[in-house]
Amino acid sequence: MLPPNIDPQNYALSATIIGALIAPDLTINEANSIGNWLVLVGDYLLCFAGQKALIKSRDPIHSDKAQSFQINTIMNTLSRMQQELEKLKKEKL
Repeated sequence: MLPPNIDPQNYALSATIIGALIAPDLTINEANSIGNWLVLVGDYLLCFAGQKALIKSRDPIHSDKAQSFQINTIMNTLSRMQQELEKLKKEKL
């Protein structure tokens, strides 16, 4: 799975090492072109993830408050159902 689940410092360092290994074999124009392409990929990913996070934060189904409210509602409903079942058991005995 990418990105790998490794220490952030080692992850960033790996990019530095890969860049240092690749750069000497490239012309200035090749390095410039590939570097700009990689920056564009990163910008796209940031823009995509940011917009997705914004949309998700506005969605009441996914917000923490909404989830907490839904859980509390379910728990209260289950509690009332349990109380009603206990009443029915007592009435039957």
